[in-house]
Amino acid sequence: MLAAEHSADAKAPPARRWRNFYRVYRFLNLGRVGQVGPGLIRGPDAFASRDIAETHAREFLAALNPPGRTLMEHAGAFPEGDAAH
Repeated sequence: MLAAEHSADAKAPPARRWRNFYRVYRFLNLGRVGQVGPGLIRGPDAFASRDIAETHAREFLAALNPPGRTLMEHAGAFPEGDAAH
């Protein structure tokens, strides 16, 4: 039988690029992204770290959402290649 060789020190490499995912509640025209409809969408930019991605999402949503209403919210920042659930 083949024995699996696992190292106790083996770790997955850190993500190199992070991408924001957003939950959209109505049809919006977002300029360079174009029109988006209700559902889960991927942000157009990739960031060097999760902290930078989440900061960008907070600033973007503060400018987009009018006071007291939510047109779009941040679903999370995920490593490039992973998808939001």
